[in-house]
Amino acid sequence: MSADANERELLRDTVGRLLASHCTPERVAAAAKASAGWDAPLWQALEDTGLTLAGSPEELGGSGGDLASAAEVAVAAGAAAAPVPLGETLAAGMLLARAGFSVPSGPLALAVGAGVGETLRRVPYGRLATTVAVGGGPGGEWLAVAARGSVARFGRNVAGEPRDDLRLGADAEIHPASAGTVDHARWLLRLFRALLISGAARRALELTVAYVTEREQFGRPLGKMPAVQQEIARMAGEVALIGAAAQAAVADGAVADDVSAVADGVSAVADADASPAGDAISAVLAAKAQASHSAGIVAAIAHQMHGAIGTTAVAHRRLRRVTRPRPGGVSRHRVFGGVACRAWRPREWREERAERAQPGSQPNRSTGLAAWSSGSSLRPAASRCVRQCRSAPATSRASISRISLR
Repeated sequence: MSADANERELLRDTVGRLLASHCTPERVAAAAKASAGWDAPLWQALEDTGLTLAGSPEELGGSGGDLASAAEVAVAAGAAAAPVPLGETLAAGMLLARAGFSVPSGPLALAVGAGVGETLRRVPYGRLATTVAVGGGPGGEWLAVAARGSVARFGRNVAGEPRDDLRLGADAEIHPASAGTVDHARWLLRLFRALLISGAARRALELTVAYVTEREQFGRPLGKMPAVQQEIARMAGEVALIGAAAQAAVADGAVADDVSAVADGVSAVADADASPAGDAISAVLAAKAQASHSAGIVAAIAHQMHGAIGTTAVAHRRLRRVTRPRPGGVSRHRVFGGVACRAWRPREWREERAERAQPGSQPNRSTGLAAWSSGSSLRPAASRCVRQCRSAPATSRASISRISLR
């Protein structure tokens, strides 16, 4: 095993043990109900070990390491359902370091806005984090750092995590930014969201396999039944797809001469179809689309294999983190966890989809939640974007990379 591999394994063990000791079901549930929406002692423990700024250079206030190190931390956070903005802080720290700014301590949130005076929508943990916002306009791109923005509206996602609308306060430090900063911010947001989903999906698979192995029905374990084995195999395949796509995106980002070159990929890809920056953009789009597509399938099968006990408020909070909706609105294929908490509400939607699929035919009203959760009709537009991105010419991929898959 190489030195890098040994260091990576040590990092994985360290963050895994720390999160396992703090992210108990009781504490995760308490954080979701708290007004702040997070676990302050967990954050302090992560910050004391330097894990919150992995991947940012030490000379700018980070903990050192590379993109792969930060990815390991993010995957572990997703697996533990850590109720802290760890992925967001890692992404914001790397963006600040790329721009040449010192990385502040404490939780960070990264947001992309339209203009300096515009409201930033659904900022993760905006009520308590230092917000790093980027945007562009006629005067060029800008980067702002606000210690505490003015909260225009408090909100939460289906996992109970804060998602607040913010306005930059008068004390916000606004700086001109180099071209490509906004694209790089989107690249980081998509990558770390895919990594968090990867970890959560992997843990959901582990819990599901353990449950069907221990749970007995009709005198034998559930895992011995062919129908259950088929669903577990399908779930494992989706988890593997998420992990492979996410790790490929990390590898392509690291292969680039400088990770900051990814920000120039939108223009560079038009000149060189096989440039490292262009490959990194295509890879992260594929990873985010794959994660968003597979998340609903993984959550649905996990709920089904657990006997649908995830419809209660006390079970499977990890699945609700896997299926978080995107900031622009609620995407049904990714909100199975939230829908499950509202029990049988999706019936009208199933009937609507059935009517659209077969004009003039009557919807199958006997279709149950198990059939709906099979995922046969849950094919998001994101997967089409990946196919287009892989087959499109260089100039087309440049426009595809701007599609918001957050």
